[in-house]
Amino acid sequence: MRYVDAGYAIALVALALYALSLVARRRRLERAAAAREVTARGVTGGHDTARVDDAATRDPLR
Repeated sequence: MRYVDAGYAIALVALALYALSLVARRRRLERAAAAREVTARGVTGGHDTARVDDAATRDPLR
């Protein structure tokens, strides 16, 4: 019976490690997408350079 319990424990640990790797991958991809979005907007080097066609510049309520 111990072998069965050990098998379940190994399977659960493997699933937990897989879940952690998926979470880490998702965070890494979100950071990469955010960096790409910032680069696409023209914001580099920590300086916020709004473009003329930026929605924030057209919105009169802001």
